[in-house]
Amino acid sequence: MLEQIESFGAIDAENDERLIEYFYRTEIIDELLSYRRSIVIGRKGSGKTAIYKYIKNEKKNNCTALLFKDYPWKTHDRFKNNIVSERESYVNSWTFFFFIEIFKKIIELKESISDKKKRKEVKKIEKWLKRNWGSINFDHREVMSPKKPKFNFTFSPQISGYSLGSLSKDLSEKEDMGSTLTEYNKKLEKITTGLVKDFQGEIILAFDELDLSYSPSDSNYENRLIGLLLTTYDFFNKYREKIKVFVFLRNDIFNVLEFQDKNKIKDNMVIFLDWDSESVESLLSLKALISNRIKNNIGSKSDNFERNWNEIFEDNNIGRNQLKWNFIIERTFVRPRDLIKFMNLALDQAKARLRIQPDSIDKITNEDIHNIRALYSTYLFEELKDEVMSKYPDYNKYMEILRDVHKVTFTFEEFTASYETIKDRLEIVEDIDTVLGRLYEFSIIGFYKPGGGGYGGSEYRFQYTSDHQAFNPRASKFRVHYGFKEHLELIE
Repeated sequence: MLEQIESFGAIDAENDERLIEYFYRTEIIDELLSYRRSIVIGRKGSGKTAIYKYIKNEKKNNCTALLFKDYPWKTHDRFKNNIVSERESYVNSWTFFFFIEIFKKIIELKESISDKKKRKEVKKIEKWLKRNWGSINFDHREVMSPKKPKFNFTFSPQISGYSLGSLSKDLSEKEDMGSTLTEYNKKLEKITTGLVKDFQGEIILAFDELDLSYSPSDSNYENRLIGLLLTTYDFFNKYREKIKVFVFLRNDIFNVLEFQDKNKIKDNMVIFLDWDSESVESLLSLKALISNRIKNNIGSKSDNFERNWNEIFEDNNIGRNQLKWNFIIERTFVRPRDLIKFMNLALDQAKARLRIQPDSIDKITNEDIHNIRALYSTYLFEELKDEVMSKYPDYNKYMEILRDVHKVTFTFEEFTASYETIKDRLEIVEDIDTVLGRLYEFSIIGFYKPGGGGYGGSEYRFQYTSDHQAFNPRASKFRVHYGFKEHLELIE
């Protein structure tokens, strides 16, 4: 049976050809499609892009997919409004961006407007776009750089009673581009409001890959995202029946954004992708997600997690007499990407064993799992590396301290001894508390918390399981995340 399974899917939604077939639909999708929520926040690998692709597929005719890889941010920055506060300085430019993308979609779906007079207005918008951008099919990366007119006259159509001039001419002649957009946005808003009243259907803008140009030292980046979120909030309140805007963003980036309406946005618009590894009934159940992937691969008719899991994995405990599921989960960040990677590695190992020993058990065994632990551990290290190093370039040096400690569980004194041993050789300038704090921030280590969770027990707290838990650098004990054990060559 295992030989018939190619994989349990790609670890990144961008390259998963079977994503729609595998997709685990929960009530969260209903909340998004009914537009009760519109901003999706989660860790890298938690499923944001999978949801993005699902919405794009489900609403393909109405959805404009906006990916921000290679987006010309410097061009966008030219339209920053310097009159308002830094936190609001990008609202104008995003509002303009939204309107232009909405106009493009309205033109594409103009037959959805019942009023013939309004359809004539749409034709005027089409001419205006062509005059300023040369086409109606220009990429979203070109929205903030309209082409200069080839002729010396200005095309000024009256649309819904409002005159729109030569945008490219205005922008090239006026120094304050932010105020120029303010003038245009007032007109564009009134035109849009008039058109969508008679629009039969919905227009969807979906924003993804916003984290690709993230730099913690770039204050403009934070202000751009704040502007995007504030504009999304504004459109959410004004046009929610007809225009839906979805934004997908990493939680570590969302957490550092500080602005006045953040709590309103969080309470009214945000969905957090916090996966549950224990219950099959929760809104974001990893067991249900994995059961669905196994089911699709083996042709099972059952949705039962235990039944499907035991078709693939040998039914005996592993390690410290643990269930295989728990053993694997504690080596992940409780996100789909890690679990799928672990299962794919174990599947490949089991298939390799079966080719050599065809009479051996046709399931993933404890030995298969143990044989891929080092490969998986290196994957997790590399997976986290890019994310951490964009913020803390000395990530590798911090990991070398843990390698020197040589134990999964250690005390503050033991960490201090290793830190003092190698800090000069590796030129580590941060103090011990800072290094420990940074390791905790990315869940490389957790700290021991007596009486954890308020239930009388004790536990190790990791940042990925307790987003708002303050780090305690003077805890009695610390623990390295089990996923890094083999890569760092640690012992129990």
